[in-house]
Amino acid sequence: MKNHIRDYATAAFRFYAEQDMSADEYKKKIYDEALEDYKKRQKSEGISFPIEAAIIRAERAVNEKLAEIKDMEAVELTVAELRVKPQGKAIVQAIETVYFKDADKELEKGDIHRRVHTAEIYIPASQKTVYRWLRDARKLFAEKRGLRI
Repeated sequence: MKNHIRDYATAAFRFYAEQDMSADEYKKKIYDEALEDYKKRQKSEGISFPIEAAIIRAERAVNEKLAEIKDMEAVELTVAELRVKPQGKAIVQAIETVYFKDADKELEKGDIHRRVHTAEIYIPASQKTVYRWLRDARKLFAEKRGLRI
């Protein structure tokens, strides 16, 4: 798999974990924050709160984050599909150990390798198997997200 797909899928898994919520919850959060922001602005300017304009603003805010939402949906679909496969629980555990851990922190050189080593101990599975599972999960994510592979 090309590096740009690997990097994109890895970033999407990490972004999903960092949000700590479903794609639908994330979408609602964006929508609600935009509504609240609009209300605050209107009150500070002494203007009444026109509902239609607020809804349009909230929908626009969601549309601006559509790529992130679609990434989160693709991660959810990937994990759901993996869970029903043979060894799916172990594959999801590998994703969680390698990609979801400390998702709010920047990856440093060697982090993935160390996490794969941790996964091989705790799952248990060979290092080669863990890397294969992660590759397959990234490929499945790319398919769910509609990316060219």
